[in-house]
Amino acid sequence: QPLKSMILAVFFILTKHLVTMSNSKKHIQSALFKGKALVEVGIMSEEKIEVKFNTPYTLQQNGAGCNGHESIFISNGNINMKGRAESYTDLLFVPATDNGNFTLADVTIGKNFHWEQKELQTFSGALRIIMEGNQLTAINIVPVEEYLTSVISSEMSATSSLEFLKAHAVISRSWLFAQMEKRKALGKQTDHFFSFTKTEQEYIRWYDREDHT
Repeated sequence: QPLKSMILAVFFILTKHLVTMSNSKKHIQSALFKGKALVEVGIMSEEKIEVKFNTPYTLQQNGAGCNGHESIFISNGNINMKGRAESYTDLLFVPATDNGNFTLADVTIGKNFHWEQKELQTFSGALRIIMEGNQLTAINIVPVEEYLTSVISSEMSATSSLEFLKAHAVISRSWLFAQMEKRKALGKQTDHFFSFTKTEQEYIRWYDREDHT
């Protein structure tokens, strides 16, 4: 089953990518995402990203169709796709159908653990590619409810009791929406709250107590 977003909750911790409330719904021109709360999930950062679109997708920047393998890389300070003449500052691939999914190659799991490895991983939803320094970062954009389904299936055993799974679903959903509301509130403050410091040598992020509960 595509929806390997089901182990995303583990990815975020092990790869130090963050789950954030998405502003992309303002920019994604697709009825598939209309009226849905979205989250953006950092999946991987590499100098080159290989992706296979298993269903039809559209590159929103120019309306070009994408179905099959795409090799994405940085050249002369811009993002390029092998075999295509255009250059971009970022890319946004939107599924043409509600069952759209894509596969990323060499996704690192278990980072800094003894079982660290790279493997193919398949995700549903939209795909954004951005530049961060000399690397490309792949970001999965998915509706909140799909993300929550993935989290629950990754963190809980299939043999867990139904009531236990229900409780986990309520807790996960409440926590996620609380964080989304908190981020919106902080964004409206006039004292320019920053929850992280980033330099060439380090990345430090501060968490409130409730971020861990």
